[in-house]
Amino acid sequence: MSRDSNAKKSALLGMPHGTAQHRLRKNILFHFLKKHGENYCFKCGKIIESSEDLSIEHKKAWQSGGSADLFWDMENIAFSHLFCNRPEVNAGGATPFVRPEGTNWCVPGQHFAPVSDFYKNADEYLGLQHWCKSHRYKR
Repeated sequence: MSRDSNAKKSALLGMPHGTAQHRLRKNILFHFLKKHGENYCFKCGKIIESSEDLSIEHKKAWQSGGSADLFWDMENIAFSHLFCNRPEVNAGGATPFVRPEGTNWCVPGQHFAPVSDFYKNADEYLGLQHWCKSHRYKR
């Protein structure tokens, strides 16, 4: 495939062709999960509402055991919200994550704090920053 062909595809799609292909695969996967009623988060148990929130999850960490077999094992695959599949949310392995009601996770402080302790950020999960006001400058 020529560079001109990829450039034309990227221009038509409004993004690099590879990015568009990845997005299409994720949308197809989400479509089938939703169609079969399997669009629930492995960590928090809540419904995954959109493909943008979808993350592929390994139930057991494959890196720490040094086994590539766990990476490819379909029985070790689940789905989660992107937020629930973050290292700071799941620092101890594949333990289910439950965010206490009315709180958000402060990444630099490594603690839950009331939602009122966070500045707003519409681009982030829950519309809040990743740090509470007291840890704002410690990032």
